[in-house]
Amino acid sequence: MSDTRHDPVLGSGAEPSERPLGRLVVVADNRIAAALADIATATGWDVVRLPAVPTAEEAGDLGHVDALVLCDHDAEGAGDLLRGALRAGVGHVAMMASRSRSAGLLADLRDEGFGEDDLRRLHVPAGLRIGGRSAGEIALSVMAEVVAGRHGAGGGPMREH
Repeated sequence: MSDTRHDPVLGSGAEPSERPLGRLVVVADNRIAAALADIATATGWDVVRLPAVPTAEEAGDLGHVDALVLCDHDAEGAGDLLRGALRAGVGHVAMMASRSRSAGLLADLRDEGFGEDDLRRLHVPAGLRIGGRSAGEIALSVMAEVVAGRHGAGGGPMREH
């Protein structure tokens, strides 16, 4: 007897993977970061949660299949962390921030010579527009953006695809 399952999204014979999808580094000590870590763990990511902006050693060796989300745009060293992640080729780099803070950061990075390929991996402000208000809903929108980006999907209702 086969051990395949029917998944309503993936279809018949879908076999969910039990191995971690990649590493997600969540930076901040707040309710959104805690909720994001829980959601990421539930979706199969290897989660590293750091209360403050890490050193390079603390962040670990991240690559193109990994993600880094900074849940505190006021954290000391936030800009340097994002720059380092982009230079290292981290696949998904995100920061929760206002639109004006995000626009300023993007302008600064362009002025510093970061190219459009680099900036496509930078998601500021982080998350998909789902109307989230609570910490859990905001974390869900951020994780949805990470997953959508990983699969090259834009998001949106399943009925439209």
